[in-house]
Amino acid sequence: MLQFNGLGHINIVVDDIEKASQFYQDVFGAKKSQEFPHFKNSGFAKSAGFLEHPEKVDVSIQFLDIPHTGVFLELFCYHSPQGNQKINYFRTNDLGGVRHVCLRVKNIDQAFLLVKNYPGIKLINSAPEYKPYKIDAITPDEFKFFDEKLERDPAAKAEVCNIIGNIRYFYFIDPYGVQWEFEEGHDDIGH
Repeated sequence: MLQFNGLGHINIVVDDIEKASQFYQDVFGAKKSQEFPHFKNSGFAKSAGFLEHPEKVDVSIQFLDIPHTGVFLELFCYHSPQGNQKINYFRTNDLGGVRHVCLRVKNIDQAFLLVKNYPGIKLINSAPEYKPYKIDAITPDEFKFFDEKLERDPAAKAEVCNIIGNIRYFYFIDPYGVQWEFEEGHDDIGH
């Protein structure tokens, strides 16, 4: 069985590394960590699938740390060769690929106002009434634990119902086509 020891990073291909870096600093509070300007490395290029003329691959790379999350963003800007320059936008229920990346926030209303008013961001729904909504209350029979002991524990089931009933979230798509979820209140997962 494979053994993992953590999340490495989330890669985002951008057309302007400084502009993209500034976006993630402004909206996510990300901090620059490392930069590899005009990185030309045949081993790197081959691992990325460029088996023909790997010496011609020229990419700038910048790592950013999103504080308090353990998440690093890895921005790539390919100078050569350039790939498709069209950004595809997906709806929340479209198939294919990772549909969104979720980050927990402490003040969902403040986060929503920042995102809603930031140039280049698309909310998942442009209707004026779109906002972070609270998930409706649920009952213990609407979900199950795979751990049989927890499944038979009324207190554990009630705790999940309480947590789920206090979650608020919203989705948006950043200028690079990445769909994000900002969520408040789902503090049980990952603990």
